[in-house]
Amino acid sequence: MLLSPGDVREALRELAIELRDDGLTARIRVVGGAAVSLRVGREALTRDIDALVYPPSPDFAEVVRRVGERRGWAADWLIDGVKAFVSHRDDEEDWDVMEDEAGVTILVAQPRLLLAMKLLAGRGRRDLQDVELLLDAIGIANINEAEAVFDHFYPEEKIPPRSAAYLRSHFDAAP
Repeated sequence: MLLSPGDVREALRELAIELRDDGLTARIRVVGGAAVSLRVGREALTRDIDALVYPPSPDFAEVVRRVGERRGWAADWLIDGVKAFVSHRDDEEDWDVMEDEAGVTILVAQPRLLLAMKLLAGRGRRDLQDVELLLDAIGIANINEAEAVFDHFYPEEKIPPRSAAYLRSHFDAAP
């Protein structure tokens, strides 16, 4: 299963409507590859939608399952496995409202926050491709600017070795 930016938008809209119709409230913050594709036009498709959901509940999970089932998607098309990468330094201006449907709010992370999260994750080629897209979208011109974005969101963390090596090679190769 691969999701395009259009698939992501449509599924999240459908989810918001169904949650509202079921009388549920939720705050869904979209991050990861799905957010990158919505923000900077990433051509690569995503396998799922990484999101932080408040409050998590069995009723919410059931609605996610139903929406996925109707679309022929896996039950875990919307996952919250990104909790390890949450920044406690983000604020409202680091998110844009995508949907606000009677108690259901869907927010998408801004590119600066996504960059910091992708640098922290640094899990491999796809994360590093996203880092490159985000560096360009934000207009980061050197490694110090990239480190400043990371440090803003994760002041007590160090950029992991794989991400640090990528930044060095990216900016050493830059004209």
